[in-house]
Amino acid sequence: MIRLATVGTSAITEHMIAAVKESGRFCLQTAFSREPKRAAAFAEKHGFHTACSSLPALAQSREIDAVYLASPNVCHPAQSRLFLENGKHVLCEKPIVTESEQFSALHALSQKNGLIYMEAIMSRHSAGHAVLKQALERIGRIALARFDFCQRSSRYDRFLQGKPVNIFDMSLAAGTLMDLGVYCVWAAVDLFGTPQDLSATASFAENGADMAGAAILDYRAFPAILTYAKSGESALRSEIIGDHGTIKLASVSQFTGITLVQNGVETPLLPCTDRIEVMRGEASRFADYIEHPDRTREDYRQVSDLTRQVHRLMDQIKAKADIQYSIKEYVI
Repeated sequence: MIRLATVGTSAITEHMIAAVKESGRFCLQTAFSREPKRAAAFAEKHGFHTACSSLPALAQSREIDAVYLASPNVCHPAQSRLFLENGKHVLCEKPIVTESEQFSALHALSQKNGLIYMEAIMSRHSAGHAVLKQALERIGRIALARFDFCQRSSRYDRFLQGKPVNIFDMSLAAGTLMDLGVYCVWAAVDLFGTPQDLSATASFAENGADMAGAAILDYRAFPAILTYAKSGESALRSEIIGDHGTIKLASVSQFTGITLVQNGVETPLLPCTDRIEVMRGEASRFADYIEHPDRTREDYRQVSDLTRQVHRLMDQIKAKADIQYSIKEYVI
């Protein structure tokens, strides 16, 4: 059993804890929060053995083998480095870094120390990944791909009232591209590779947060259009259009709700599944990489290369759309 620590006490951490429990591959060792009382309460609620409120002490602990990071985006690079330097495997929530150069440096550090450094991206490790790949072979020559993740934030009204909301705080490297758009970028790069060129735009709130955005990726043979928003909800979702059929995709983040449409006939290939079940896939793959390095080396290399490509593309989209961050130095 892999002794796991978690950093963060939000809903996404609770989802991962449920997925980890279902995987049967981990021991919930330590829950971290900067506030001791919150750390203790969170540990007791979810069945951790211990709680901790000092990040350096957690990183140096001999009681943990790996850590799941679900802290604000701006914290990810420094926290990942801390744990990698102390011999711990790292599963970090998306976006794993705020700039692509950070990933290259941290991946090199993980390789040097014989550790796994992985972005927690659901789609790549879900059952729908193989289903979608197989469906692509049935739709012929691709004419157009459209990946959409427009979901009105549950905290949007609070933000409009002028109250602080982390996900719209650009000093935390937040905003819509980082929160939702990254899933669209991952889908495009995973399925089609790196585009030849791109254009991008965004709409902004008064504080500079990107509220919605779009990017057109030029694959020469076809365009892939990415759309993402946290200020409104999409009713169309995603699709890949070929000259022999169309794939409808209900969830670009999970690769679930997959339907093949040919000659007006819709064939369900994979239903929308429980989010915890999908997250169990990424948790189990993280465990595979740690426990079976010889058997999973090539897949891990591919995932690492994809992660690097995704974040290089994210940097290009930020530049094209003029998305600016007022990032403050994060102190451990």
